[in-house]
Amino acid sequence: MEKLRDSIIVIIEKEWPVSATEIAEHLGIFKRGMNEKKRKAAIGKIIYHVKKLKESDKIMTKKIGKTVIIWPATVNKLRVLHELIK
Repeated sequence: MEKLRDSIIVIIEKEWPVSATEIAEHLGIFKRGMNEKKRKAAIGKIIYHVKKLKESDKIMTKKIGKTVIIWPATVNKLRVLHELIK
């Protein structure tokens, strides 16, 4: 489980902002011809780990419609520093 969370963090830091679907695609969880039930299960697995990462303050999330957008918490800190410099 920790390996998957570490992989998710690396993807988020490289590709932010991302969604759970994009993370699953980067990890290779989605396969061609996968049925809807398996797709939802794969997304649920990613969202579970995203929630755990958010609880540990490593990432930030925002829900827009049905999509959850994810970015690293360090980006938010940089935004605050940028505002202070102005």
